[in-house]
Amino acid sequence: MSVVTASKANQQPSDAPRVHNPGAGLSPEAFIEKIIALRPMIRDQQEAADANGGYVKEVHEALLDFGAYFALNPKRYNGHEFDVATFLRASIEMSRSDPGSGWCYTFATGHVPMIAGHYPQEAQDEIFTRHGGLALAPLRAPTGGTIRKVDGGYVCNGKWDWGSGMSYATHVMPTARLVEDGVAGPPTFFVPLIPIENITVLWDSWGNGNSMGLNASGSHTFVVDNVFVPENMCTPFQAFQRAGESPEGTFGTRLHGNSLYLGLTTSYFTSTIASVMVGCAWAALDEFEHVLRTKKTINPPFGYRMHSPDYQQPFGDALMYAKAADACIMEYARQYQKLLKDWENGIPLTAEADFALGALCTNAARLASKSVEVAFYAGGSSSAMKGGRLNRYFRDMATYRTHPIAQYHTAAIGFAQGYLGLPVPLLETVGGGKRS
Repeated sequence: MSVVTASKANQQPSDAPRVHNPGAGLSPEAFIEKIIALRPMIRDQQEAADANGGYVKEVHEALLDFGAYFALNPKRYNGHEFDVATFLRASIEMSRSDPGSGWCYTFATGHVPMIAGHYPQEAQDEIFTRHGGLALAPLRAPTGGTIRKVDGGYVCNGKWDWGSGMSYATHVMPTARLVEDGVAGPPTFFVPLIPIENITVLWDSWGNGNSMGLNASGSHTFVVDNVFVPENMCTPFQAFQRAGESPEGTFGTRLHGNSLYLGLTTSYFTSTIASVMVGCAWAALDEFEHVLRTKKTINPPFGYRMHSPDYQQPFGDALMYAKAADACIMEYARQYQKLLKDWENGIPLTAEADFALGALCTNAARLASKSVEVAFYAGGSSSAMKGGRLNRYFRDMATYRTHPIAQYHTAAIGFAQGYLGLPVPLLETVGGGKRS
């Protein structure tokens, strides 16, 4: 296998379009501190964010103030171009403030590696310079939408629910099945990148109690009605899973010189969801600690619960689960970065290897969910009362557990199949089969 020679990374060419990034030059550590500093504001707006279906405008503007949405944007366009570990830590800390708001931020901001990876330079020059340089694009799995080839591009139609991150989106990325007259065989899926002004968002489909939890996640339904998508704004979904198997890489690896822009989704998608749940676990622990420090036991000697072994034990259990979950996410980021570096040195990054790495993320989310459960069940009857934060975090966790990616038995089967060298049908379901 020949060695991939990347152009110099983290360099902004003189001919690159520039946008203003208010946080330009922030170190990863300073960036995370900015996210953490918003915690009081974000927690104070939890109820309003639920009613709104996404975090409120004041939070959005505070994120804009230090370029929070530029976390993964390429330096070519004056983005931060942070690594995966930094972004996942930002997601954890945002979600610790409010899991629903964290989900909304993560799924709007987190698809930049796909945008900067799979669309050509002329498309990126447009995407990363409109809307003040923001590229906030919910990516949706296929749910019945179609795309048809026409002169100069494609026409897309469909209705997609669960468009997480829609609240302040600039674009959408709805995976759609290619419709071709007289062509048989397995379905082929494409990902059009469509400006928000060309779609219809059903704003009353999410938030305000429409879901048991995660009401602030911006998971609105949207409709694409006969929208023309230029050829350079549409890409095959297969590359989202298998671009790492080619030494040629992607538009993004060649343009930006950074293997992050292979734009792979398989384990990365799982890591983003898991990071939100790790943040949820820490949020529940924060509230559980508050209960232990401010409420007294119902039995003599009626001391604060923090001094009672009956409460120390569940708190310790929840803490251990949360710490282990957090460590799993950070270890995932370390191993994923190594796989990217290996690719730069000529070692293919297969979809199967990528999928296998997702086991760390799946287990992180499972441990985080267990932490939330322990905190909720031991938090006392007041935890179940409407308006309580443990109530909120438990509902957010329970809503996550209904997601297909949180069906751990299905994931376990896939991980076993991959480890044993068997085919992994999960990789075939949305066009991720091996290249012919």
